[in-house]
Amino acid sequence: MSLTSRQSDDQAVFGPVPSRRLGLSLGVDLLWPKTCTLDCVYCECGPTTQKTTQRGRFRPAEDVLAQVRKRLEQLDVPPDHITLAGSGEPTLHLDLGLVLRRLREMNAGRVAVLTNGTLCFDERVRDELCQAEVVVPSLDAVSQRAFQQVNRPAKGLSAAAMIEGLKLLRRQFKGQFILEILLVEGLNDTPGELAGLMAAAKAIGPDAVQLNTIVRPPAVAGFRPVDDQRLADIAAAFDPPAQVIAPPRARAVGDHGHLARQAVEMTRRRPCTIEDIAAALGLAGDAAADLVASLRAAGLMGLERHDGREYYRGV
Repeated sequence: MSLTSRQSDDQAVFGPVPSRRLGLSLGVDLLWPKTCTLDCVYCECGPTTQKTTQRGRFRPAEDVLAQVRKRLEQLDVPPDHITLAGSGEPTLHLDLGLVLRRLREMNAGRVAVLTNGTLCFDERVRDELCQAEVVVPSLDAVSQRAFQQVNRPAKGLSAAAMIEGLKLLRRQFKGQFILEILLVEGLNDTPGELAGLMAAAKAIGPDAVQLNTIVRPPAVAGFRPVDDQRLADIAAAFDPPAQVIAPPRARAVGDHGHLARQAVEMTRRRPCTIEDIAAALGLAGDAAADLVASLRAAGLMGLERHDGREYYRGV
């Protein structure tokens, strides 16, 4: 990629990047930025621009699959997972099931879906998600008030229906089911909300519960993470205990001829530190810093500061 060119909005594949959940993950984005059923205050992808519950065909499925095949051919190290994630809610795509089946046929890594879980009340969505090998749904609130405050859902969505949908998906899904809960200080970390989240998690019965908090600059400025010690204490109170998601370990991914494009792709979807970029691209810290400086000079990457740390976002 030329440092003077801007990434096409048609780019649907990013990484591989080290994931705190899934190891080395090749990301696949089925939607246009940023189309979602929620507009979470903490979202590292920024504010939702199209908030909807209407499913549709966004990026053409065959185009996405062709991009995945091309990217896999370029890699020296295969990914641990091919993950539907990115800058929107993947279950909004009507070809979700087709894409998952085709990805599994590639035999290039376990196929995972990161979903906010809001559409799991729909039997068709649950059937399609069952084509994956790993699902990681989110649940950040049990009361409608906290749901509105933290997740800012599209009209018609409720926390209660979402929880029931997750219970049904868990009964139906045969693969690995990981429930993620992200806590925001002062919003969903009250004693009552935490007790409700613990009860809901037990009723859903995932293989694991993972606790997270704000790490990168959120969509809405001013919201704070839950501190590390309190997060650990909350995790220990779950039955069985939840896991606090640890930072990913660095692992080289090879393919240094595409470093600039990869750096812009990954930081357009979520802001990253120099350390994140170095780990994802298999670079030394100085080399990653030089790459970022070149991208910033070309106007392809901007700087954001959050909680005393510097993050870079592709533009």
